[in-house]
Amino acid sequence: MQSARRKLAAASAVWCAAVAALCLLAGPAQAATYPAGGSAFDGGPEGWTTPVKPTCNIPLMGVCTTTSGYDDEGGNPAGSLAAKTTILVNLGGLFKATAVFQSPNFTVGEGGAATLHVDRELASGNLLDLAPQSSYVVTLIDRGTGVGSEAIVDSVAGGAGAFTGKDGAATVLAGHTYAISIDAETTSSVANVGLLGSTSLRFDNVSLTVGASGGVGGGGGNGGGRGGGAGGGALSDSLLLSLLKSSGGGTAVLKGRRLFVKGGCPAGVGRTCRLSLQGLLTRKKAATTRRTSKVAKGRAKTLVLKVKPKARKKLAKSSRLLFRETVHAGSAKATLYKRLKLIRRR
Repeated sequence: MQSARRKLAAASAVWCAAVAALCLLAGPAQAATYPAGGSAFDGGPEGWTTPVKPTCNIPLMGVCTTTSGYDDEGGNPAGSLAAKTTILVNLGGLFKATAVFQSPNFTVGEGGAATLHVDRELASGNLLDLAPQSSYVVTLIDRGTGVGSEAIVDSVAGGAGAFTGKDGAATVLAGHTYAISIDAETTSSVANVGLLGSTSLRFDNVSLTVGASGGVGGGGGNGGGRGGGAGGGALSDSLLLSLLKSSGGGTAVLKGRRLFVKGGCPAGVGRTCRLSLQGLLTRKKAATTRRTSKVAKGRAKTLVLKVKPKARKKLAKSSRLLFRETVHAGSAKATLYKRLKLIRRR
């Protein structure tokens, strides 16, 4: 009997030692990186898109264009997302250019603290004398709730040198689907008549790391913008504008002296919108009265606008009309100008 007990005790000791060894070999939990191990852009855009058309304008006098997409040359190493602004005619005005990049959707397996990372560079090209500078916001969007959290709010000056990495803190929920959005704006600080050329804002090595190495350990570009922490229910102005732009255009129906226009509240805002619509002859001259209404998330409502007497003749000949749509959702506010097709009915 004692021999049997000794054998059982010895076997138990061996088993415990084996389990302990396996635990030591396993080590700490491994981190997971998204989307698909991180976006290095060394062979293509890797599913990233530009959901909003890039813009460029010189308010006074001049012509400029902005293109956004994949750049197979610039990068760290080669390959990146780039917003390239080109000045074609410059009569001394300051330019302003915008671009938006968005990652493919990805589902995280483990929840908790996470780190959002991006490398960025502003290559001034031959526009350094215009003192270009860029600001950008990196937002983590929860596709299930539509809530976006600003993880990085940062700016970079032209001529600052090579790519620099920035980190921001985020929190994710296990099993939730997310996307990363980068909203960028490039402006000039100096008006220089006749100076033509281009400047490029580039992003590379974008990743969200969740798990053992998640969370920001050092000083990064962690933003204190209006987005707040994930899950806090905050919606940024920039994300709200992006959702409005991606929701499409529409039409306006003209019946006599009344315009019937649909206004929508994107499902992604996660709450009821307070929507205001007004038809315009120019951005500063009204064509119709203004109407305001509450619209539930993911729904649309037809608002009836009365045409102003001085605008009736112009509307009678116009095929399209400019509208100003202002939306409040929680603490976020966004204003979108859109030109809609006019349909006439009796």
